Amino acid sequence: MSATVNELPETNQLFVGEGVTVKGAVLTADTLVVHGVLEGDIAVGSLFVGETGIIKGRIDVAEKAEILGQVFERLNVKGLLILRSGCRVDGNVSFGTLQIEQGASITGGISGAGQQRDQQPQTVVKPERKEAARAANGSSTLPRVDLAALGLAPGPVSAAS
Repeated sequence: MSATVNELPETNQLFVGEGVTVKGAVLTADTLVVHGVLEGDIAVGSLFVGETGIIKGRIDVAEKAEILGQVFERLNVKGLLILRSGCRVDGNVSFGTLQIEQGASITGGISGAGQQRDQQPQTVVKPERKEAARAANGSSTLPRVDLAALGLAPGPVSAAS
């Protein structure tokens, strides 16, 4: 099989395809795209985890991370972190700027830029656990998440009847 110039990947980019498992550290790649499984520590400029992508390890992203799949252990994004509907993040998360779509799941500590490391992590309640949270609290209201402490400004709020 001969390779042509058009078939060569761009410099400093790594693509882990669906059905592929990679074990080991990934350092200095400008862009990492994961549709398969990657187990190990990661330090990259930007990260994209597709719906079938799974990462298990400590992840440091300098610019932007967009997650549609699953991430386990630690996710530290200095720039923009986008959590798409259906994604699952289990572990501690830190970010510069955060966008979360409805249906995204975070289990673990979460902190925004400038938040003190010694503060208690905020609790994020998954939609399917709302009734359990209400029962545990003995009330009909959900626990409040302090958006200001996360560096987020609240948006429009609609009351459910």
